Amino acid sequence: MKRTLAVLFVLAALGALALAGCGDNGEKKVTAEQVKKESKEAVDTAVVYTKQTQEELMAKARAQYQELEKETSQLMDKAKEKAAAGQDKAKEVLADLEAKQATVREKLEAVQTSSGKAWEKAKVELEEAIQNLKEAYQKARAELAG
Repeated sequence: MKRTLAVLFVLAALGALALAGCGDNGEKKVTAEQVKKESKEAVDTAVVYTKQTQEELMAKARAQYQELEKETSQLMDKAKEKAAAGQDKAKEVLADLEAKQATVREKLEAVQTSSGKAWEKAKVELEEAIQNLKEAYQKARAELAG
């Protein structure tokens, strides 16, 4: 995020300088104050955009997790029944699903509380955790179908 802000600031400054150099035809000169104001506006816009992107990701991730949690909950009930009946495979499936759900919850929390480069890393880890949960669900569903 800092890199994005720095790039926006540099672009705004360069644009203002370019305009200042081309203004000899009776055009109004660009002042340092205008450059500062426009740079601040660009930074503010970038911050708002980043926050919106984060909020959209969180909403999407929460919705995916809630759907997966609902689906895995039903499957976990079935696994608990089979595990209680002594089926070791069902115990393994149940433990795997529970672990994957816990990981997704942790990653959701990490994304929500991080920013900058840490947010980027947390976002990737969250996406991987959701994918791992989806795969564990598919595998568990296949194994418990019998």
